[in-house]
Amino acid sequence: MYHLKEADPHSWAIPRLSGAAKAALIEIQTDEYGQGRLERMHSELFRATMRALGLDDSYGAYIDHVPAVTLAVSNLMSLFGFHRRWLGATLGHLAAFEMTSSLPNRRYGNGLRRLGGDTTATRFYDEHVEADAVHEQIAAHDLCGSFARENPAAAGDVLFGAACGLAVEAEFGRTLLACWEEDRTSLRPQPRSAAIVAGGPETADLVGTVTERLQRGKPAPAQRHDVPAGIDDLAVR
Repeated sequence: MYHLKEADPHSWAIPRLSGAAKAALIEIQTDEYGQGRLERMHSELFRATMRALGLDDSYGAYIDHVPAVTLAVSNLMSLFGFHRRWLGATLGHLAAFEMTSSLPNRRYGNGLRRLGGDTTATRFYDEHVEADAVHEQIAAHDLCGSFARENPAAAGDVLFGAACGLAVEAEFGRTLLACWEEDRTSLRPQPRSAAIVAGGPETADLVGTVTERLQRGKPAPAQRHDVPAGIDDLAVR
């Protein structure tokens, strides 16, 4: 739900900042928006991943399919971004997001390759391994560090935003893993009549679409391939 609007909620903080913190946020967001090139915008890379898996890449297409815990992950950053008083929380949320994403994205990319995903399907994840390894340093020191030094009374808000972000992500992860342990989808069941009226697939059809698309490709060997040079080193650092 979030990645098709990636970067937008955090960008609302730009006009509310000044000095080094503002420059740091702009540096991060410039990368998120592909340095001004449409095909390199991270939201567009995710659209390419969705298309590669046979999914509808229009924003909000699957909003009725996901549980509340999934929406909470996306809604939290919008909540912080909407309200000027939560500026520090917005920055803390972004920093926590960037500081914990490189290794998971490397695993997502490698897992998708093992299932037969091509370079188009995995590019979104591969891009974030390298980009977020750099962003985490900027977010932690130049963004949040500078903001806290200039606004010591708001330092607690930065930590609060980071804690909230990690909390909703953890709950999402627990929900997803619990469903997998029980061999069932985490998506909400859709009444057939409602799905037909809405013109969208039922939950079972949605899962089947991705599975079928992956199975069409030749399964990749266990070792990783098509990983841009230097990604592993960046992720470790």
